[in-house]
Amino acid sequence: MKSIQEKLAYLKGLVEGLALDETKKDTKVINNMIGLFDDIVTAIDALQTGFTEMQHQVDNIDEDLGSIEEDLGTIERELCDDDDDTCTCGSKKDVADDIYYEVTCPTCGDTIHLDDDIISQCEIDCPNCGEKLEFDLEG
Repeated sequence: MKSIQEKLAYLKGLVEGLALDETKKDTKVINNMIGLFDDIVTAIDALQTGFTEMQHQVDNIDEDLGSIEEDLGTIERELCDDDDDTCTCGSKKDVADDIYYEVTCPTCGDTIHLDDDIISQCEIDCPNCGEKLEFDLEG
């Protein structure tokens, strides 16, 4: 398939081959249309070039981001403590398996999230205001 530049060049050749009278209105219209097509083809060519350059830049950014993700995964695995249940590197206990309870302190209104281990202690001090919070596990 011919490129749009080649098609425009062919069209220009056809119009020149007609040897149209430059003083006639319809010849002026045709010549102005050819000029407009030329401008459009130039703009499309510039857009295609810019798009290709941007595509290469995005590919480079994607590769760089992949390298950074790998590096961060390595660092995270090195920093994880075997006893740390909150480790997000995937090699530890999945925190999402735990059940959490949402408790609102009646004194300060602070909402805290507690797991089974903390609730089973039956009481804790509010981390915000120090109020003693008691839990009744009966019923």
